[in-house]
Amino acid sequence: MPPLPVLLVTGAGGVLGSTLLPDLREKYTLRVTDRVQPAGPERDQTLLGDLADPAFAAKAVAGVDAILHLAAYASPRASWPEAAPNAGITQNVLTAAATHGVHRIVLASSNHAAGLNYRQGHLPVDPAGAALPCCPYGAAKLAEEALGRLHALRTGATVISLRFGLVGWPLEERDYNAMWLSDRDASALVRAALEAGGSGVHFGVSRYAEQFWSLAGARADLHYDPVDRLPPGAEELPWSAASPCLMFDPHGAPRAAGSAQSPHLPD
Repeated sequence: MPPLPVLLVTGAGGVLGSTLLPDLREKYTLRVTDRVQPAGPERDQTLLGDLADPAFAAKAVAGVDAILHLAAYASPRASWPEAAPNAGITQNVLTAAATHGVHRIVLASSNHAAGLNYRQGHLPVDPAGAALPCCPYGAAKLAEEALGRLHALRTGATVISLRFGLVGWPLEERDYNAMWLSDRDASALVRAALEAGGSGVHFGVSRYAEQFWSLAGARADLHYDPVDRLPPGAEELPWSAASPCLMFDPHGAPRAAGSAQSPHLPD
């Protein structure tokens, strides 16, 4: 059998990486990076270091066929000084990809990049529209998407940014039903993005949340077809008493387009 293509997965030890790696091992030889040793089989190529160092980013990228860039300070509670370095890390990875001729890149973005669109009731949110972040973390992710677009234009590489919803974490509050992405659908989405033929930005949610975040582009361009709706009991969960960012309006639950009530910003 021919050797499997080599896929670099940055931030492999995080929640999203841990969710995706088992499925990815079926189609790729994995090179994984993190600042601490990630769990995984010995056959994975493991590099420990900080992608804020351009030399380490170049070492990580050299010789791979594709990149799945997950590494980030990933929290909607992050301050701007905490979130802003995410963009610099992404640029280091993109620069290394250009140097080493890696032409297939998937960037992990977040629906927090368009969290205010959701809160204001612009539903389903169109990833092709003007995005309004709901927190510094979302603003940094939007900057990473822009860097990806520039890289694609300059180099001809395929760069796809996936605005992931809630994935890898248990559903404990009903607010998050509207952004839930099952592990199975997340794996299918990433596989599709790694095999796609064109650049773009797409939301990553499961079937129920499609009413809030448009998957029209993901269906057309990636052939992504989510299969999961919600876990049992999700629609009986309590609403959140407090939000980590401005995505959720504490005065009313967001509704899909055409409903009697839409989320609003306070006057």
